[in-house]
Amino acid sequence: MNLHSPRPDRSDKAVAERKRASDAARAANMRQGYVHDTVLEAAKARFVAGDITLEELAEETLARSTPAER
Repeated sequence: MNLHSPRPDRSDKAVAERKRASDAARAANMRQGYVHDTVLEAAKARFVAGDITLEELAEETLARSTPAER
C-alpha cells in the first residue's frame, strides 16, 4: 500500500494482508474481553475491503467509544 495514496490498495494481496491483521487484532482483543460490536465489525470489514482508510476506521472506532473509555 502506498502510504501517500488517498485510498487503500484494493489488490487481492493488500486485502488479504489487511484481513490477516484484522483477524489477529480481533483475536487479541477477544482474549482481553472484547465484546462483539456489529457496527465496528462492519467498519473493519470496510477497511479490509479497502473502502475506508485506517484513519477513517480509527475515527469511527473513537466515535463509538464513550469519553470514559478513551
